[in-house]
Parts: sequence; structure tokens; C-alpha cells
Amino acid sequence: MHHDFSWVDTYFEKVRPYIYVREEDLLLIKRPNEVHKLNNTGAFILRKLLAGAKISTLLKSLNDPEKELQVYQFLKTIRDNIEGKSLSPYDNPALTTVPFDGMPSMFPVLSEIAITYRCNLNCAFCYAGCNQNNILQVSQEELSTEEIKSIIHKIFHQAKVPSISFTGGEPTLRKDLPELIACAKSFGMRVNLISNGTLIDDAKASELKDAGLDSAQISIEGVTATTHDRLVKHHGAFVKAINAIHSLKKAGIHTHSNTTLNRGNVHEATLFPEFVRNTLENDRFSMNMMIPSGSASVNSFLVLHYSEMGEIVKGIITASEKAHVKFMWYSPLPLCMFNTITHGLGNKGCAACDGLLSVDAAGNILPCSSYNETVGNLLNNNFDEIWHEEKAVYYQTKSFAYPFCKSCEHFSVCQGACPIYWQNQGYSELENTIRQQQQKTTI
Repeated sequence: MHHDFSWVDTYFEKVRPYIYVREEDLLLIKRPNEVHKLNNTGAFILRKLLAGAKISTLLKSLNDPEKELQVYQFLKTIRDNIEGKSLSPYDNPALTTVPFDGMPSMFPVLSEIAITYRCNLNCAFCYAGCNQNNILQVSQEELSTEEIKSIIHKIFHQAKVPSISFTGGEPTLRKDLPELIACAKSFGMRVNLISNGTLIDDAKASELKDAGLDSAQISIEGVTATTHDRLVKHHGAFVKAINAIHSLKKAGIHTHSNTTLNRGNVHEATLFPEFVRNTLENDRFSMNMMIPSGSASVNSFLVLHYSEMGEIVKGIITASEKAHVKFMWYSPLPLCMFNTITHGLGNKGCAACDGLLSVDAAGNILPCSSYNETVGNLLNNNFDEIWHEEKAVYYQTKSFAYPFCKSCEHFSVCQGACPIYWQNQGYSELENTIRQQQQKTTI
């Protein structure tokens, strides 16, 4: 039986910027963070095609009709996955179901580097505590251009991470941002910017696009200027952030908004989908919940509780479906309180020193950007010297988790949620949930 491979060469040339095959741990990474496990043969075939090899050459080396059929089924499945089609191992011979072992990745999937902790705003929920002079939350050091380039080199070549986000502080305050973007692009990385948007106009957006910026995430903290400007403590920031999104999109940069939910904006939570569709003219947006770190130490009244999040997030899901926009949720939540997987948001376990490589403005590797406990310095040391040592392994194995969580059947997925949250809020919510579930089981 003849199989049509005529589409293969052109297709994989087209999707090359969007997927990455990591042979060290046999992962197909649909950039930035969708991960699928490959076998050795699948990884070999995809690496060859993405490197420019012709499918005809690969097929000649097989000289086996049965293997040719397997390659056809495999490549068709990869195409369907890239295009977002639903796949099932029950009717697809190219897929196999294996038990989830919950083990941390050999290498991170995502990376971020705070290139400065300077900021022109003063957000009440800032994880880094920027512009809070009474908070010594983050290092005030700032690396040179060449030092940051050295770290980017290590992130790609040593940590094997194909994507990077430039964060802060406010990263657009650094004049060398375009040069840093160009450096990451020279390695073939997907480059993202996380910004408050207030310094981005049409000219700046064009400059960032010319440097190679692929995508941007702009913070929008309310659907009204009153809410947004009050939370970021800067009059006029709302309008500037909206204009930045339009400027970036006009320049050809994939851009979406992100919102940090807290008590100061949760009353507008279900209004965001319509706002995103009609005002931002976007088809997707993301949200996370305020983490009790940084500025939260003086604004703790703004922190929402895990026990509240289920109803809040369900309301946003409903509003998003009605507005026909995609809602992305970023924060870890305990599955016993709200199951993000069954609600279509995916697995949101803690990624500290696991799927995420987070580097601060002094070159230190943090468990995550909100967790100010360094596990090593990537400027002074190689990645392997840090990532596989005791401090990092502590977070990778989720040794911080509440004892009951470790015995839970869902621990490999949930991983006990966010340790920073529990350290600051205590375990009473979790203990109440456990008691209620035990009572239901007894009844």
C-alpha cells in the first residue's frame, strides 16, 4: 500500500520554530511547554527531519514496507498533535500508554531570567518586592550584557532548554534587551517577554520584533483603569498596557495578557473574557493567583485562599466559553480542593527546580521566581553542578510537601501545590479538606 509522504519535508520545515526534540531525555517539546515522550526511533526521525533531512532519504535507509507504514503513522500522529487534534492510544498504533512515574525531568522545559529588578511600577502583589524598600526580597545586583549572554548560553547548551522568557522587574528598562533577545535567537531559542507594557509603543515593538522576539505577556490587572492603576500604583498604566498589546500584535509578535488574581481585582474576574475579546481583540488570556511573597508581606490582605479558588476559576471557565476565548491557568492548586485537569486546564503541579529553570538578576538559580532561596549561581557554576545537587533535588523531589500529601494517590500530579503558600497561610485549609473527605469515606 502506497503512503503519501509528499507533505512531510515542507511541513517540518514550516513547524521547525515551534517544536524541539531533546534526545537526552527523548522529549518532543511543543514550545513553549507542551511535552510528549518519544522512543529512540521517533526522536531520531524527528531530529533528522527538523535538521533538514529529506523523508525520501530516510525511507530508502529503511527498505522495509512494514517500517514505512510505522513511520507514516508516526509522522501523521505528530502532525495531528502539533495541529491540536485530539489523540487516543486506543485507535492509534503510533501511541502507547505507560504509567506516569511522577519523576522530575532530567532537564527543565522552560526557562526565565530576571534581567533587572528595577521597575517603573509598584505592584501591590509583586513576587519580587520591587520598589518596596523595606523588603529585602531580591538581590539588587544587575548583570552585564556579556554576563547575561553567558547564562543564556548555559541555559541552552547545558540545561538543554529551547525557550526563554525575559522578566524582571521591568525588562524593557534595560537598553540591551534587543541584544539579549538576538543572542537567545542565535541559539534557535523561542524568546518570550514578560512586561507591564508601559514602555512599549509602536517603535519599541518593532525594535523587539527585529531582534527576534517571538511572544510577549503583558500584565493587565483589571478590566477598568480604576482597578488596574490602583493595584500597580501608577495612574495611566492601564491605557499604556492596552496600547502595548496592540503595538506588539501589530508588529507581528504573539501577545496575550496575564492577570494576577487577588482581592483587589477578583470582583472583575469573570469580566476578563469579554474584555479580552472586545478590548484587547485577543482569543486567549492567562491568570495566576497572588503568591504570598515579596510585596505580599505588606499586602497580605490581598491574598486569596486555595479554598476559594475552585468557584472563582469555574466562573472564569464559564465566562471564557461564553466569550469564545481560551483561558490558561498558571498557578499550582491542590487537586483535593480543585482539580484543574478534569476542568480542562491541565496539570498545574509545582514546577520548582523541575520543569522550570528560574534565574534571578544576579545569576542565581531559584526554585521559582517567587521563592527567594538560591540553589546555586549559574554565572559562576555549570548547570549540572547545581541541578543535580542536594539543594535543587530537595525541590525536585517535592520534599517540602505536607506529610499527608505524600501519601495521596494524586501526589505525583499535584505535588502538594505551592510550598510558599503553605508556609505563609498554614495548613488549616488542607486539614479541613482532608477531614471532610475522610468523613465522606466513613459515611
